[in-house]
Amino acid sequence: MGVQESEEVRGEELNLGVIFDRTIKPYILILTLLFVAAFLAGSLAPSSTRQQMTEAFRVVADNYRGLAGGKLFFTILLHNVMATIFVLISGVVVGIIPIFAIGANGFFLGVVYRQAVQMVGYSKAALKVLPHGVFELPAMLLAASYGLWLGVTFVRWMRGKESTLLRFHIEHAFRRYFAVVFPLLIVAAGIETALILKLG
Repeated sequence: MGVQESEEVRGEELNLGVIFDRTIKPYILILTLLFVAAFLAGSLAPSSTRQQMTEAFRVVADNYRGLAGGKLFFTILLHNVMATIFVLISGVVVGIIPIFAIGANGFFLGVVYRQAVQMVGYSKAALKVLPHGVFELPAMLLAASYGLWLGVTFVRWMRGKESTLLRFHIEHAFRRYFAVVFPLLIVAAGIETALILKLG
């Protein structure tokens, strides 16, 4: 009896990999739309707000410019890994933090883009901003999507509408994190390092 139950659990766990990645698509779509809306809001923000956020960004960026290449890379990577793991884990709290994180990132990137447009024009601004987010943004979206999905799943589990053990959901989210999100963050850290060293 114990062997049969163990096989059923393993079979259920193996099937989750197929089901969950389909399930995550609506969350990616929702958060992508949120990011776009926040990006537009940031690009349309008042000039005073944009200037304040740009100054804050410069203060943070200055902290990285004094670091050597290898240390700079690992500092950026560690920061991004900690941020995305926090967003993923905190999703259990009804998904509030993943939603906030994507909205804040979208708004901030919109502000940076608008400031760059005023200095160098639309096309050059896009080329200037895009390298910073081409890998980091998908990584954040995926981490936040799994975080939001965990939040919704936790609520369903608390209400008795989810029969699968919660730990299977969490384990799957972390397997996908290290298979997809972490490699994206490594590439993103490499690009960020190269850009900072080039500009600095």
